[in-house]
Amino acid sequence: MEEPILISTTFERQEHAEELANSLLKRRLVACAQIQGPIKSMYWWKDSIAESVEFVLTVKTFGELYSEVEATVLAEHPYDVPEIIAEPIVHVSAGYLAWMQGEIRG
Repeated sequence: MEEPILISTTFERQEHAEELANSLLKRRLVACAQIQGPIKSMYWWKDSIAESVEFVLTVKTFGELYSEVEATVLAEHPYDVPEIIAEPIVHVSAGYLAWMQGEIRG
């Protein structure tokens, strides 16, 4: 496992974020999940500007597992079009990276 990444998605309810976090952790697809919020989101939806209160779920994993994480999010997320954004982790301490490698299957 080489490329550590962060993947984030948003939820209307904190409970949904917790359920997906638990699902990803139990499958050993991610080493860590963090939930932040509430936040206010504003976006285009069905030809008008919408806004909602949401919770952000951010998980730490590796690039090679992105497809499996994405498939799990798509299967379990309540939104029609969930946000799924991955970002590279440019720098990470050696100890934390080793911990991640030990906690994620691969």
